[in-house]
Amino acid sequence: MKKTTRSAVVLLSALAALPTTSFALNPVIQTMYTADPAPMVHDGTLYLFSSHDEDVGEPNNFNMKDWVLATTTDMVNWTQHGAVASLRDFPWAAKEISGWDGFDNGAWAPHVIERDGKWYLYGPVQGRGIGVLVADNPLGPYIDPLKKPLIGGHSSGLYDSIDPTVHIDDNGQAYLYWGNPNLWSVKLNKDMISYDTSVGENGIIRHPMTVKALGERNPPDTQGTTLPKPALRGTSYEEGPWLYKLKNLNYLFFAGGPLPEHLAYSTGPTPEGPWSYGGVVMAPQNAFTNHPGVVDYKGKTYLFYHNAALPGGDGFKRSVAVDELKFNPDGSVPMVQPTKEGPAPVATLDPYKRVEAETIAWSSGVKIEPSSAGSQNVRDIHDGDHIRLRNVDFGATGARAFTASLSSTAKAKQATGAKIEIRLGKLDGQLIGTLPVSGTGGEWKPQSARISGASGVHDLFFVFRGAAGEELFKFDHWQFSPRDLAADSASVASQLLPAAQADPAHNPLIWADVPDIAIIRVGKTYYMSSTTMHMSPGLPIMKSTDLVNWSMASYAYETLADNEALRLENGKNAYGAGSWASSLRYHDGVFHASTFSATSGRTHVYTTRDPERGPWKETSFEPVLGDHSLFFDDDGRVYVVYGGGRIMLTELKPDLSGIKPGGVNKVLIENVNALFGDDLGGLNGEGSQLIKIDGRYYLFNIASPGSRWARTVIVHRADAIDGPYEGRIALDDRGIAQGGLIDTPEGKWYAYLFKDNGAVGRIPYLVPVTWKDGWPVLGEDGKVPMTLDIPAGGQGVSGASGIVASDEFDRRPGAPALPLAWQWNHNPEPRDWSLAKRPGYLSLVTSRVVSTLPEAPNTLTQRTFGPDSSATTSIDVSGMKDGDYAGLAAFQKRYGFVGVKMSGGAKSLVMVSADSDYPEEIASIPLSGKTVHLKVECEFEPAPEFARFSYSLDGKSWTPIGRPSALAYTFPHFMGYRFALFYYSTKTAGGRVDFDYYRIGQKSGGSR
Repeated sequence: MKKTTRSAVVLLSALAALPTTSFALNPVIQTMYTADPAPMVHDGTLYLFSSHDEDVGEPNNFNMKDWVLATTTDMVNWTQHGAVASLRDFPWAAKEISGWDGFDNGAWAPHVIERDGKWYLYGPVQGRGIGVLVADNPLGPYIDPLKKPLIGGHSSGLYDSIDPTVHIDDNGQAYLYWGNPNLWSVKLNKDMISYDTSVGENGIIRHPMTVKALGERNPPDTQGTTLPKPALRGTSYEEGPWLYKLKNLNYLFFAGGPLPEHLAYSTGPTPEGPWSYGGVVMAPQNAFTNHPGVVDYKGKTYLFYHNAALPGGDGFKRSVAVDELKFNPDGSVPMVQPTKEGPAPVATLDPYKRVEAETIAWSSGVKIEPSSAGSQNVRDIHDGDHIRLRNVDFGATGARAFTASLSSTAKAKQATGAKIEIRLGKLDGQLIGTLPVSGTGGEWKPQSARISGASGVHDLFFVFRGAAGEELFKFDHWQFSPRDLAADSASVASQLLPAAQADPAHNPLIWADVPDIAIIRVGKTYYMSSTTMHMSPGLPIMKSTDLVNWSMASYAYETLADNEALRLENGKNAYGAGSWASSLRYHDGVFHASTFSATSGRTHVYTTRDPERGPWKETSFEPVLGDHSLFFDDDGRVYVVYGGGRIMLTELKPDLSGIKPGGVNKVLIENVNALFGDDLGGLNGEGSQLIKIDGRYYLFNIASPGSRWARTVIVHRADAIDGPYEGRIALDDRGIAQGGLIDTPEGKWYAYLFKDNGAVGRIPYLVPVTWKDGWPVLGEDGKVPMTLDIPAGGQGVSGASGIVASDEFDRRPGAPALPLAWQWNHNPEPRDWSLAKRPGYLSLVTSRVVSTLPEAPNTLTQRTFGPDSSATTSIDVSGMKDGDYAGLAAFQKRYGFVGVKMSGGAKSLVMVSADSDYPEEIASIPLSGKTVHLKVECEFEPAPEFARFSYSLDGKSWTPIGRPSALAYTFPHFMGYRFALFYYSTKTAGGRVDFDYYRIGQKSGGSR
């Protein structure tokens, strides 16, 4: 790419006379103008970075502010991620520093490469040099580590510091090429942000501009554009170099002149040349520039380029296209003829997994924008617009339902008159369903329609209908539901087709281990924190809009601390320890999640402005303030209320970095249990939660009398934060206790509490609250009702669908490595697990020898849920070593598992139970194959509680193995049972297993 020249502007009128090709599926992106493709492949996904021509701007000039990304796994359907970096990421590009157009223009052809887990974006800033940005994932955020250009611009006399390309050779040496009208390079150091200055001129190598190397320019240059002084171009090389290697031959593809540009190539024995001109690869297109990008993907080689094929396109509004690139036996490259269809698909699209609406093969009329739900969404949807997807595989039995996440400004549930026609094959093809769009009040809501007649592989069309001239709605993602939906996908079905809104919600709110809860409301959204002790990441944050249907939002920390106990080293562990009861607050726009830990010996406070995206910042201090409640008072002072039996009030420093010297530090309540009279000796009052309502302070605690185990809610109140407090017993019903109060925007009040519920763990309840004489009255006639005056929505039997999840271990680009439903048992060892070694699988390796499952690092867990739940997985065990165990467990101190054991060079299926406190191999069956499917079914109600185990060789027919293993909530784990994927070595470390999937299910109604 180049600054507009007089000759380029003159060419525009001539280019208008060139025939305009009406491409069908090329260009690959239709929602914006894109140029200068920079494709790369990583972990099975093709990433297409490019520059972005703005829709509007200065006529006859490039208008470019940012760099954008799209990805594919099939070469026909492209997920658009929008801008991932911009000129503003280079502070030195500001107008007051560098001149030119500042941040408003100049984001020219980029190149992006991954190395050692880091992503490097090399961005040319028009006339100012080439900078480098670094990120931990392809979506960013990208930061500028140098705060200056890597390759200087005008200031160093290099006008042509544009169009970078980076290539890492087989020996690990990285090269950066660039240039117009000259060709330059440097040898990058391994850090990728500096280069070897011992070669060339202070590290910069100018390549010979000879006809032999780069071809003859025809017609010859008669004007000259080289700066700092004019010079004639002597070769066909113009700009846009791209390095590529096939076998032992290195290729230099480039844009050749004169204008309009063609694509050409040279070859050489090394990435540094010497180069020998090979010929023309592509004739000029209908834009006066072009830019090559060559990449291998799924057994084929592709040439990316740009043209002006989209409506409104011209030399300054270009679009990226792609076609297959072939090579002759002698290594020469035949001419590529641009096609309307683009390359053939290399995979099918699975409609039964969530698909982003911005995943598009072809579209008409629509645009994309950053979504309030994360990622991007489709906007500018008008009557007659459409989206096409190619090669969608509905399977033999087909689909029965379709759900889309939509946002409409119309009033919630109001008919809008808009609809989505769902068609197969072509724009007016077979109609398989119609989704009428209801208003959502501007929020994202799922809306569903029945589907009929969708089976096999088809192109899929979403055709949008509604009032002419209006923007109809916005579209975030979609998913079909298969006709043969299995029981182990029940949680997905409940999300796709939720229960009728008229059904009331029920207790328990979530039939899974979510103890020590703290809930706040910010606007119309509720946030909840809980305890997961020795798990990592920890201090889970959940969110809800109705107090009933909760989903994971984030974790406050990745790891609590780094010590032997949390690493499961030298016989130490943190079972039942780690972090305990948390406090959750929102103050001055900041979320605060605090906890305490005997394992770290500290009180921890985590803060963020965005509880879903983070980042969370940690502050910690001594001493350990157990079961504390963080409290911001109206006068700006901040306190913690904490303790067991005796409840203390202590003032903190304003920055929460520790106890305030000379601040308030006094006893609030000498003995919570005094309310039991003479019946002392039970659980001392703990679990403090303090709330201020209408100027009065209410302190909630849990305690139990001495004569019986009865978890009881105790409430004290005072007119001043430091007392005096008066108290009463607020609830004594089935042990449902410990929590606080929350109100709704409509003014209703509830208490959030939890109950010890056997092996599944401690489960949350929601209790209606009324007020009498300034005291909260919990429940109905002193009892916790089992139904609530709140619609159930998608709560289902367990209420757990938002905190547990099936996982196929395939990841969309930029997605977190693990969904939030997953937690590691103790701190993970990052080197010993991967989703990249074998895309679509979770790979575990061992790096130490242990004796039993509780000692094993990198055990990956999710909650079990009631009244019953199951988990299945498939494992490739071909990489196991002697003495290794791998499998699926119902995990607690008294665990049970089904798995594979390698002993004496032979594999066997085993069922192991530790329900007697010590592991015992109950059953063993020889295994000859390398893969096996495993299932664990946990049954919590009615008693007794136990787990059953089975296996399958084909994933369809299941065979029980061993016996039921009794489940018991025990110390020291102090946690409900978890489903766990595990792999450990008892003799020799270094083996590997690959888990193909993890799928959860529940029996209908929860009955046996």
